Amino acid sequence: MSALLERLKSRNGIKLAVVTSDVSQDDHFEVNGVEYFVVKGPWYAALQYRLGSLRPELPSRTRMSKYASIVKEWNPDVVHVHGTERDYGLLKSREHTDKPVVVSIQGVMAPYSRKACGDLLPREVDGVVRSAIGYKAFSLNLWQSLRAKALTEQEILGSVDMVLGRTEWDRIWAWALNPHVRYRHVEELMRREFFEAQAWTLEGCRRHQLFCTSGPQPLKGLHILIEAIAKLRDCYPDIRLHVASGGFAPYPLNSYARFIFRLVNQLGLQQCVTFLGWMNACEQVEQLHQAHCFVTPSFIENSCNALQEAMLVGTPSIATSSGGLLTMIEAGRSGLHFPSGDVAMLAHGIHRLFCDDALASLVGAEARAVARSRNEPESVVEQLIEAYEEAITRAPRTQAKDESIA
Repeated sequence: MSALLERLKSRNGIKLAVVTSDVSQDDHFEVNGVEYFVVKGPWYAALQYRLGSLRPELPSRTRMSKYASIVKEWNPDVVHVHGTERDYGLLKSREHTDKPVVVSIQGVMAPYSRKACGDLLPREVDGVVRSAIGYKAFSLNLWQSLRAKALTEQEILGSVDMVLGRTEWDRIWAWALNPHVRYRHVEELMRREFFEAQAWTLEGCRRHQLFCTSGPQPLKGLHILIEAIAKLRDCYPDIRLHVASGGFAPYPLNSYARFIFRLVNQLGLQQCVTFLGWMNACEQVEQLHQAHCFVTPSFIENSCNALQEAMLVGTPSIATSSGGLLTMIEAGRSGLHFPSGDVAMLAHGIHRLFCDDALASLVGAEARAVARSRNEPESVVEQLIEAYEEAITRAPRTQAKDESIA
């Protein structure tokens, strides 16, 4: 979104405002010609964040009223909501605005909720659960959170004027949730550091080093990748995995992160796996150049930004053959696929790239060419502006509710 903001604000005739939420206080300010509105979230959100709680925020009448007031005061031609899992998109369904509202699909919560724990049993994720007032097991909390977000998503997609997506999978799910919805294909803009990065080369990488950015949730499948490394260690004693993600370093954020550390210790991989913590774009580009292979082991994804960034750099990549990832990678040409949760198939895919230099170079170069064409900045901006214009022209007008009673 930051990359998109930079491109849009440089266009003549376009004026932008950004609305987001925070746990501290309401705020309104302007930076470089863009207005920012910050809406204070519930008082318990900061505590939830610190505790790593995944319990969803319920739509708040006060917060919805503030969103409606901002839209009425700022009077935009179109409201663009990023993601279907938060309450911003409910402005339309609850008749708090008559402005055209378009929503970009990031993940699809309905199928995500069914993969909340990946292939793990709750007791594997949570370990020993101690009784405590108000305490819920992480796996149950995660499942309930995604289920609640799926309901929010269904309400949002049932009311907005247009849905923006980028894979065949999200197009079909948008149709399944609302057969009458207008859908436009609009790619995402990637961060400039990845688009401008030098191409990955086999000579410049560290052989048998893997890079992954999976976060501390079971559906992201990091345990599958770690188990695959254990299977490859006899063939490749120098195999290494670098994980760039918050939630593992400097300390484990939740039960799944602790499960991952237990798994690493049980498999004797302490010297093979390094948790790097959060990394900025430049640091990630450096890791992608060093990696022999990038892996997205998620049980389900729509359009993984980290995978697109790896493809832009040209790092040979392996991804799950599920969801929108089938659209992103053509197997054998711009990357490799493996069935979700299949440790042996993932290990074999990594082995193929490690032992076949020609294949690694081929899929890396093809991935870079595909991604640079797909995510070309001016093309993406044009797709988006055309979608805005269509939404403004065709959106039906309804009488908005008085925001004072929202």
